[in-house]
Amino acid sequence: MTLLERIDRRVGVPLTLSIIVVVATVVGSLGPPSLDRVVLGALLNLVFVVGLYLFVGNSGIMSFGHLAFAAVGAYAAGLFAMSEQSKRNLVPDAPEWLISTSMGSIAAVLVAGLVAALVALLVVVPLSRISGLAAGIATVSLLIATRVIAGNWESITRGKKSLADIPITTTRERALLWLVVLIFVAWGYQRSRWGRQLRASKVDEVAAASVGISVPFQRGASFVLSAFFTGVGGGLFALSLGSVGPDIFYLDLTFLVIAMLVVGGVDTLSGAVLGTVGVSILAEIMRRIEGGNFIGLFDVPARPGIQRVVVGAVLLLVLLRRPRGMVGDREISFFSPRRRTTPVSTPAKPNQQPTLEETSDV
Repeated sequence: MTLLERIDRRVGVPLTLSIIVVVATVVGSLGPPSLDRVVLGALLNLVFVVGLYLFVGNSGIMSFGHLAFAAVGAYAAGLFAMSEQSKRNLVPDAPEWLISTSMGSIAAVLVAGLVAALVALLVVVPLSRISGLAAGIATVSLLIATRVIAGNWESITRGKKSLADIPITTTRERALLWLVVLIFVAWGYQRSRWGRQLRASKVDEVAAASVGISVPFQRGASFVLSAFFTGVGGGLFALSLGSVGPDIFYLDLTFLVIAMLVVGGVDTLSGAVLGTVGVSILAEIMRRIEGGNFIGLFDVPARPGIQRVVVGAVLLLVLLRRPRGMVGDREISFFSPRRRTTPVSTPAKPNQQPTLEETSDV
């Protein structure tokens, strides 16, 4: 086996995707200053999408309410990163231990992920035992409940007034570093024994259970891991914006994140990353056209609402022409462009059960 083959087998895909993201970030940073915020927003969207992919891509169950964990992470990071004086002014009725506890931005982001994972642990038992449309509806109810709680828990979140005075510490470099770590973690989990077992249940849940795979446990583990990184993304978002409100992580952003994942391809990590990059570029172009400006080069007539219309049309077109996304079932690697996802991602033959070899480590 050559060196390139060894690299491709172990880290070829995440290394390729990381290079693409780094190059895209560098190119974006060379543009006008107005693009700085756009590039940072695209990186944060990538964190949300790859975090969602950790669960959806491996389990085959669509989660429409995953940004509830981003909201939890955003409030947690904001509260722990704020100074004690700011919390005494804004949330004086919060518990004393919360008011007196302040930490650096890195620690606050990690706590945000842990709090989101803890919330996921509280709801994972019932959610891991249902699938299909029922699971999707259940996750939507989680998103709605989170928004209602955030909008009414005034002693902690300030309700609809929004939690402000959060220190702004998230930079492009910091968001990029977290994203690269997440890409490698997602690839490692996907190729691990647990990831392969979960993908086996994605093909045939009954057959996977018949060979000893605990489907609810594997779904639950993936759900909690995904919630952790989605919470990290929420924490980074809060520390980039400086304030958090109950409506930020709701239907608009949920639709955009799901569109990014579906356009690229739900079954592959490459689809999650490339779909997000493509939709982010398209959404930014449409946003500028909405405002009567095109990349700062010339003015065009304003077209309010065109961004949602175009993104929705692209999503519909992809679903009609390429139901498995633009990437399909192939991972992208500079070292081996013909790589497929995993053996268990292909449809199983009737009455055929996953073998122990398919659910073990490579």
